[in-house]
Amino acid sequence: MRQIPLGEIRNYIASGAERLDHLAGFLEKLPAGSLTLAQWYGYGTGCAVGLAVRIDPWFSAQGLRLEDAGNLKECRPVFAGHEGWAAVAAFFDLSVDAATALFGRAAYGGDVSPHPRLMARRVRQHLVHATDAVLAA
Repeated sequence: MRQIPLGEIRNYIASGAERLDHLAGFLEKLPAGSLTLAQWYGYGTGCAVGLAVRIDPWFSAQGLRLEDAGNLKECRPVFAGHEGWAAVAAFFDLSVDAATALFGRAAYGGDVSPHPRLMARRVRQHLVHATDAVLAA
């Protein structure tokens, strides 16, 4: 995967839906076995958010970062004064419940290593349902 220098990333603040769409595209390119829902990030694996921040500089350019990335126990996402699940929810403009429904272990039947494309599909389905709800309102 080609790393894009931060200077080449368009400078704008994306919406939560745009961020989710970008994450789905990122997940679709990951090989099986790269996700683990047991930790945010460590030893080259992690959850969708942890991997996205470590591999794709677009997420960092949007303000999402990992605090204590070198410490497996303390590593956590940080965004706009929020940490952990609250940071994930704020970054993607979701409730904490919606964030855990998309990215949490329980959402995948307790599987700690779901296929990245399965998670990408769930994210894209969420985006479709969210768009349908807006159009129906």
